[in-house]
Amino acid sequence: MFKLSFVFGVFLMFYSCIEKEKPSYTEIIQSKRDFIELSFKGPNSPLKKKDKELFTGLSYYDVDSNFRVTAKLKWNLEVKPVFLIRDTSITSMYYPSANLTFSINSKHYELTGYTSSLKNKTEIFIPFYDLTSGKETYGGGRFLEVAVNEDEVIVLDFNLAYNPYCVYNPSYICAVPPLSNKLDIHIYAGEKKPSFLYH
Repeated sequence: MFKLSFVFGVFLMFYSCIEKEKPSYTEIIQSKRDFIELSFKGPNSPLKKKDKELFTGLSYYDVDSNFRVTAKLKWNLEVKPVFLIRDTSITSMYYPSANLTFSINSKHYELTGYTSSLKNKTEIFIPFYDLTSGKETYGGGRFLEVAVNEDEVIVLDFNLAYNPYCVYNPSYICAVPPLSNKLDIHIYAGEKKPSFLYH
C-alpha cells in the first residue's frame, strides 16, 4: 500500500494540473478510492481469478469529514519490536513507537502506531478495531497508513481506512490489531466488508 500511495500522489498531481478548479475534499478521497479499485482489476490484484471476474468495486461509507481528525503524536523509542504480517506470509518486526491521542465528538481516544524501525519517523501503520468491526466492517479490523512530518500533530483520516488483503484472498495473512487499539466508537468511514465476497 505504501507504493500505491506514492503512485497515487503522482496521479493526483497530474489530475490537479489538468483541472482548473481545485478538487474538493470528497473528490480527493473518491479519486484515491478509484485508484485503489483500479489496482484490484490489474495484474497485481489480491483477488483470485474467479473473484476478480465478480469484482464490481469496493464498498465504502460515504465520505464524512467528521472522521478526519488531528491527533497529537508522542514517540516512545524505548519499545521492543513485535512481529506483524503485512498482507504476505513474510513476518516483519515493527515497533509500537507512536502514541496517538485524538478526539471525535468531544470524546478522547488513543491508538498505537507502528513503524518499521525506531529511526523511521515518516510513516506510521495503524491497525485498529471499532464498534463496526464484525458487523458492517471486517471483524479482524482495518488499517490506516499515516505520513508524518516534523510536527507533533498529524491527521488521521478514517475515510482512508482499508481492509487487509486476507479479506479478499485467504492465501494472505492479516496483521492482528492489538486489543488496546479497539476504539469504543462506530467509525462510519472508510472501507466496509466487500459486498461481492463472503469471507
